[in-house]
Amino acid sequence: MLTKSDFLIFLDAPLHLWATSHGQLEEKLPSAFEQFLAQQGQAVEDMARQYLEQVILSKNDRLRLHWQPTYDDGRFQIRADVLIWDDAVNACDLYEIKSATSAQKTHTYDLAFQALLLKTILPLRDVYLVHINKNYRQSDHLDLENFFVIEPFSEQVNARREEVSLLRQAAWEITQMAEPPSNSACTKPRSCPCPALCHPNLPENPIYNLPHIGQKVVTLRDMGIRAIEDIPQNFTLSERQHLHAEAVRSGQAIINTQAIQTSLGDLHFPLYFLDYETFNPAVPLFPGYHPYEHIVFQYSLFMIAEPAADPCHFEALFTDGSDPAPQIASSLLDHVGQSGSVVVWNKSFEAGRNQDLAQHCPEQAARLLSINERLYDLMLIFRDGHYIDPHFHGSASLKAVLPVLCPDLTYTDLAIRDGESAMLTWYRLHSGAFPPEDRQETITAMKAYCKMDTYGMVAIWDHLRSLCEED
Repeated sequence: MLTKSDFLIFLDAPLHLWATSHGQLEEKLPSAFEQFLAQQGQAVEDMARQYLEQVILSKNDRLRLHWQPTYDDGRFQIRADVLIWDDAVNACDLYEIKSATSAQKTHTYDLAFQALLLKTILPLRDVYLVHINKNYRQSDHLDLENFFVIEPFSEQVNARREEVSLLRQAAWEITQMAEPPSNSACTKPRSCPCPALCHPNLPENPIYNLPHIGQKVVTLRDMGIRAIEDIPQNFTLSERQHLHAEAVRSGQAIINTQAIQTSLGDLHFPLYFLDYETFNPAVPLFPGYHPYEHIVFQYSLFMIAEPAADPCHFEALFTDGSDPAPQIASSLLDHVGQSGSVVVWNKSFEAGRNQDLAQHCPEQAARLLSINERLYDLMLIFRDGHYIDPHFHGSASLKAVLPVLCPDLTYTDLAIRDGESAMLTWYRLHSGAFPPEDRQETITAMKAYCKMDTYGMVAIWDHLRSLCEED
């Protein structure tokens, strides 16, 4: 039978559903971060059940809650999150629980799939979406009645009923095929669960590496083109996509030193290279926080006073169980002067964190917000196509650029090598999951990771500056 999960897989890519139903998914254990997200989602579900019992059932003794009942019609199967029966009218309402803070398009397809089946079996009255209230602010304790929102969803479901009816039939037919359906592969090979089916013999420079390529990959695939170097010169690409394709064809970087020099000319000494590490749980850990709001628990900062000066490093990491924001803000402002450019990678993220810190540290808000007026986004040189190297593989991320420009700098030898690991490690430190004898070694590893991110920006800036001086 086709389950709700199967249907959502079909919407992602029909070939993924065929692989699922024929046991051809690639074996892959969930990462520690994926496991955390699953546990967090389960915790939100359990809280939502308590919420429904408190907010709805306690006010009407005619109502009965059925938790995660399973239904099928021989072809389609669902496990509903919650059905609430109203004995007075002998009808039930469907409640779907999501850990998001707003309704998303996939939620409509999810609920429509469930409603189509339930209406053939039960007297289904209305459909509701239960999700986290994005405006909720934590107090000294969790307020369940304000943490969730119940959103009427029958109208959205009814609008998709006919479409979902056709889609679920198409999905079921996919599961019955002896051979995989053609022209139904996904467009994201890096996250594909069945790359041997979707992307066999992927070339070294696949068309998916073109930045922001979107649905153009489908057109190219239909033309039989899978490698960037095979894209016809007259195929419509954006300027950056075209430059990346040219870099791949030539095997050489395309560098606009004049544009880079103009950009670097906006920098003013002293320079401060700044990187934050954060954790953003669904349920706030501290008073005053919203769901999924970033908790800034660590920063690394390199200061270069003048062009010929050596960089000075400052850092802070707080794991004592209290809200780290006041300590982070105080420490940072001790080292960031009130003039000079603050260099970051992905300006919107660091700017948002400065706003968060200002919210939680009102006495230091003016200085924290003034940092945002001095931010310089080093990533833009690569995102805007001033420096394109085929070895970036279409990405402008720090982890894509750094090993190409500065191959001597590597994360390989670090105990913590990515932001997700840093987040989970801090949470474990915060919650006391590490034995006391292991805490200092873990803290040292976290500092080494954040320092590498920040020093990587220093090294890239220095590399770019040298290029401009040579030109």
